[in-house]
Amino acid sequence: MGWIKRLRGAFALEGNLPALALSEFISSNGWNMFGVVWQPYVLSLDADMTILGSLDGLETGLRSGLMLLTGRISDSVGRRALQVVGYLLSIIAITLSIVAGHWTFLIPVALLWAVGDALWEPAHTSMVAESVEEEKRGTAFSLISLTWFIPGFYAPVLAGYLAEGFGFRPVLALLLITEVSSLTIFLVFTRETLERKRSFTLRSLGSVKRVLRPEFGLSGFYLATIANRFAMAIGEGIFFGMLMKTFDFTLFQLGILSNVFSVVVSTSQMPVGKLVDRYGRKRFLVLSSGIRTLAIGGYLVSGSFPSFLLFHGIFGFGESMWIPAYNAYLSNAVPDEERARFFGDLSGLMGLISFPAPILGALLYENWGFRAPILVSLLLSLLSFVSLTKVEER
Repeated sequence: MGWIKRLRGAFALEGNLPALALSEFISSNGWNMFGVVWQPYVLSLDADMTILGSLDGLETGLRSGLMLLTGRISDSVGRRALQVVGYLLSIIAITLSIVAGHWTFLIPVALLWAVGDALWEPAHTSMVAESVEEEKRGTAFSLISLTWFIPGFYAPVLAGYLAEGFGFRPVLALLLITEVSSLTIFLVFTRETLERKRSFTLRSLGSVKRVLRPEFGLSGFYLATIANRFAMAIGEGIFFGMLMKTFDFTLFQLGILSNVFSVVVSTSQMPVGKLVDRYGRKRFLVLSSGIRTLAIGGYLVSGSFPSFLLFHGIFGFGESMWIPAYNAYLSNAVPDEERARFFGDLSGLMGLISFPAPILGALLYENWGFRAPILVSLLLSLLSFVSLTKVEER
């Protein structure tokens, strides 16, 4: 059975990692399909691009504000319970989205997703980090990311095909099934990883001043990641909608774009995670930012489906580096007992500052066309790249 031991070592399959990977893989099948149909679905419910961007901004703003609290709560009461509540709120939101008859009914959906994600994200990231040894965290985060991107080989195209043939709601119903299945596996097979729980009081929430004053020499890292988040958020929530309205891309073509992105990330994710563990986090953060900046510049000059396909694949290669490098960098830079707080604080800051970004992107699009939001995204991505070259290794 030596090969099994070697396999577990190669993929950092320790502690909760096997169960988390399986749970995430099942959930990701549904969310990969969701990513193709959601923006067209919202537009089909009498929404315009500004409303689409505003819904995304509402969800981002609330989620981000709550993350300033939920990371601290997770450090007090544990990782597992918050993820379960996050799952349940997501399931309720998906159910409501299926029966919505107008975009206004999606407002409570956005609110539920915001609260659920805020509870789930810092607790989940901390559980992954605490399930493996420090020197294997890059590999562990790559494995979890891989479970998201492998379904991207097939799920987006399947979603486009189903939506064109049967409508959007069957795709959302499949998302509901995968989310319930994922929760079931999580409940049965995972165990709490926070070793030192403490009773939760209002004092546990700490001071907002600590959020605005980065500790452990992380000021430059905060600046770079916030600029990066704003750059991505400008187009992220409306990108597929813009492609449909500007270039008349079909749902099937959007599925192919999503597929190519996922295939590139999936095939490079584990090797990149190993390289992050071996050669350090900083150089891959810088390389990732540079590659994604190049891809955004490619979007700016593209005018056909093949060119968007090429640059979306390049963007995916940059993304495969960012995920393990970012998570491992922050995990290694902060104390174990405050890890969820730092993940929650930084995610919250990124979201609060960038929550107007999709609204800004939509307004830029409505007034000046596709290239206006892409240009602003490019400039902010360049700022992030320059800032990352100045951070210290962790």
